[in-house]
Amino acid sequence: MACRKIREPVVAKFGRQCQQLTEEMACSSCHPLMGTWQIRNVCPRLCDDWYAACKDEYYSYGGAGTLAPCYGNALVCSPLSSIADSGADFCTHMGFHVGSDADVEGTECFDGSVPEQLGETEPVEPWEEVLKRLFDEQVENPSGVFIAAIFGSVAALFMGYRFVRQLGDPFGADQLSLEEVRRLQQQRYERGEHVFDDETDSSSDDGGDDFPPQSPVGETNVDSESSTQATS
Repeated sequence: MACRKIREPVVAKFGRQCQQLTEEMACSSCHPLMGTWQIRNVCPRLCDDWYAACKDEYYSYGGAGTLAPCYGNALVCSPLSSIADSGADFCTHMGFHVGSDADVEGTECFDGSVPEQLGETEPVEPWEEVLKRLFDEQVENPSGVFIAAIFGSVAALFMGYRFVRQLGDPFGADQLSLEEVRRLQQQRYERGEHVFDDETDSSSDDGGDDFPPQSPVGETNVDSESSTQATS
């Protein structure tokens, strides 16, 4: 709204002095005392200066009952001097409260000057409180970005946990202790001995089937001598 009030005299091609004072009055709410309502009135002298600079310019009534510069397609426009007869009347038509001549300028009424004390620096909110405030606001009225951030954080934590587990155990299983490794080696060693014994027994049994039983040495010699005598 203030920006519009500043641009209107420029578009209406008002005089330079009228433009400057209109801008000053439009920005009066930025004054630390006027903006906080410690000063509520405009000094009469400032209203007189404003009226003197703009009395020959054309104005019309706006929607809020205040005066506005005439430009564009305005239907009814009149010189300011025919609408207001004084600076106090002009400030009243523009929506300002006019003080008295007894008011101290700059302290009890707005005179357009820059205050000696510009105000205190706004305290910086700690980042912890900023995060807490933002979190509380999102909890009460969560947005899509907040919900996506929550799901993304949970997924990242889960994937990070899986990655750490695999990094610590490349084979995806729990690491065996030294005692368990020794016990498994002992079991494999014992199973290896049993297998060797079984193979030895089976090979002995198979060899007995291939070769017929042999007679004692004495019996073989007697049979040989008997066959020799019969031949002779």
